[in-house]
Amino acid sequence: MKRLLALVLASFALCACNSGIQETPEQLAIQSVYGINSKVIDGSKTAAEVVAKLQSVRLNACPAVFVDSFRDYIKAWEKMSEIEKKMYAVNMQKAASDMASYMDTYAGKPQEAAVQLKAKWPTFAEEIDKANSAITKAFTDLQVVGSRYNAVYSNGGLF
Repeated sequence: MKRLLALVLASFALCACNSGIQETPEQLAIQSVYGINSKVIDGSKTAAEVVAKLQSVRLNACPAVFVDSFRDYIKAWEKMSEIEKKMYAVNMQKAASDMASYMDTYAGKPQEAAVQLKAKWPTFAEEIDKANSAITKAFTDLQVVGSRYNAVYSNGGLF
């Protein structure tokens, strides 16, 4: 009787372990890209560096709609990189320092980072707003596409 009870309990335990939702290859690929994105944002000192690193991300296992959305996200970062180039043309040293500060703040507080950068570079304030808005929209779109595959960005929704 004890053996039968132990066998039944073991069967229930095995069933419970296997009853979870299985992750799909698409979901795992998207979540991997999310993890890379988080590391790229955290580890970059310039928008150009973000663009270069994101362009090197392998998207082979990701669904085509996610790949398209990720490319739009890169294009949004390219807009910020273009502003960065203009800043370098005005004052290379100041631009390098300000962009490093922008990237340090951006990972946790993207809107605050943009506000601070605009205060330091009022000439480019409108362009910074547009680029920041494009990045935010593209990132949100990327998360929406990922959610179709049950992929969740695990950095609290921040970049």
